[in-house]
Amino acid sequence: MREARDWIQQKADSAHARIWLVILSFTESSVFVIPPDPLLAAMVFLNKRRWIRYTVITAGASVAGAVFGYVIGAILYDTVGIKLIEIYSLQEHMIKATELVQKGVFVFTLTMAFTPIPFKVAVLSAGFTKANFMAFFIATVGGRFARYFLVAYVAKVFGDNGEVIMKKIWWFATLAGILVITAVTLYIYLF
Repeated sequence: MREARDWIQQKADSAHARIWLVILSFTESSVFVIPPDPLLAAMVFLNKRRWIRYTVITAGASVAGAVFGYVIGAILYDTVGIKLIEIYSLQEHMIKATELVQKGVFVFTLTMAFTPIPFKVAVLSAGFTKANFMAFFIATVGGRFARYFLVAYVAKVFGDNGEVIMKKIWWFATLAGILVITAVTLYIYLF
C-alpha cells in the first residue's frame, strides 16, 4: 500500500501528471482496474486552483474509455471482451449486468459510473447487448463527472483529511449503488 501511495504522489508531482491521469481514467473505464481517484485527489492536493480542470480531464478521459469499452463489447466481445472478463474473473457479474442493462441501461450505467463498483462490467455488457448508445453515453457522462467532481471537491476543501472522508463516502456510495441495483433488479423481476 505504501508503494502505491508513493507511486501516486510521485506521479501527481511530475511534469506528466495529466498524462498519467488520462491514461488511468481511460483504461479504468474499459480494460484496467486501477482507478484514477487517488491520483486525481493527489493532484488537487498539490494544486487546489486546478481542481475543475483536473475533474474535466479525468471525467473526459473516463467517458472516452467507456465509449472504447462499449465498442469492445459490441464488436470485439468474442475475442477481447471475453478475455477481459476472464482476466478479472467477472463472469458471474457479467451475466447479472447484462440482464440489468437490457432492462434499464440508463439507471444501471449511471449507478455503476458513480460508484466504486468496477465500471467496465457495465460498459462491456452495454456494448455486448448493443444497448441504446445515447442512454449509455448520457448516463456515463453524468455518473463519471459527478464521481470525479466529488473526489476533486473533497480533496480541494478538506485537503489531507480528504482521504478519510473519501473512504467514508466510497463506502456509502458502494452501499447506495448496491441498493439501487438491487431495487432495479427487484422492480424488473416483479413488474
